Amino acid sequence: MIVDSHCHLNYGTLSEDIDGVLARAKEVGIGTMLAINARLSEYEDVLAIAEAHDHIYATVGSHPHEADVERDIKVEDLIEKAQHKKVVGIGETGLDYYYDRAPRDRQQRNFIAHIEAARETGLPLIVHTRDADDDCGRIMEEEMKKGAYPAVIHCFTATEALAH
Repeated sequence: MIVDSHCHLNYGTLSEDIDGVLARAKEVGIGTMLAINARLSEYEDVLAIAEAHDHIYATVGSHPHEADVERDIKVEDLIEKAQHKKVVGIGETGLDYYYDRAPRDRQQRNFIAHIEAARETGLPLIVHTRDADDDCGRIMEEEMKKGAYPAVIHCFTATEALAH
């Protein structure tokens, strides 16, 4: 069985043809899917997809591109939403300096809030990082000193230094 560990089933043409998308995924052996929440404002949409299908799970989080709109994310809000039985991760979160669509300080604050929620819930943090190795590594190390948290970096394109 193949697990799609990072998909955005609530986006555009995918959401418009969800039954077709899921049928095609099944045809090629995808048995489980993780619907990633990239905008807290769309959490209910992502959760509804997971609730409607036994083989789909969800996350709760806000992509770094959204930090200009979804400002000052509250740890308590993430933790509350993460209590749902279909939520299995915190994120997608992190830092993206490649596009710089949101101020870096806001990205960093939101990233730290997600880390705190991952630490508190024990759910894995799903990290998106692009052209932000130094800050991402520094923040993750500083936060790890406050207490361990599980994490995965999706689409890893960084350096060996960040991997360590």
